[in-house]
Amino acid sequence: MKFNRFLIYSSLAIVATLALTACNSTGKYVNKDGSVYFSYWTFSFGTIDRELPDVDPATFKAVEDWLGHDDNHVYFKDNLIENADPKTLKAEKYPMFRDRKDYYYMTAALRVSDMESFKVLKRSDDDIWARDSRYAYYDSLRIESPDIESFRVVAHNTAVDSKNVYRYGKILPLADPATYEETWKGFYSRDKAHIWCMGTLLEDADYATFVVDDDTHAHDSKGSFHREERVK
Repeated sequence: MKFNRFLIYSSLAIVATLALTACNSTGKYVNKDGSVYFSYWTFSFGTIDRELPDVDPATFKAVEDWLGHDDNHVYFKDNLIENADPKTLKAEKYPMFRDRKDYYYMTAALRVSDMESFKVLKRSDDDIWARDSRYAYYDSLRIESPDIESFRVVAHNTAVDSKNVYRYGKILPLADPATYEETWKGFYSRDKAHIWCMGTLLEDADYATFVVDDDTHAHDSKGSFHREERVK
């Protein structure tokens, strides 16, 4: 029995290690057969080679495993980034990079208005929040007319300023930034007068008696909710 238990634990450890390796791997550039490929490994299909479009193999250089350029083009993995400048290309923390005139998130130019004041406020595996002296940014979405001085991130997908609450970079209607909080296990949020589930206003919720039960369930004096739906 001890031997069998050891085999089970060892197998689970190997599977976990492989899964972690696969999740963290971004691939690499391979120069072969007169072209350049972005090569990465998957559980389902093994190694996949994706050829870079319009690449010049003779002048191609990898800046990082996920970022490269030739004399005329910039590539994020196997994607050609239009109008990016290969001569001033610089990698930031994955998946961001910059050139002399802009910052880029994956394949999208952020259209930064002030390069000198640009800074990342919060970064996760899925998204970024950033700002410069004029605009705020969520991933590749530029937020127009924020109050930059008061702009701050309050959750991985939510930011506030003195005027608005921004969820995934877009204004959350009716939300009061002074009292808004997103602390109810990630799905539910509230301000002084409203309750939301994943950004959907719960118009039928009784604010005074509303209680969150777990990640996806809540109840009030009138009944129960599963996420944003009233359970009948």
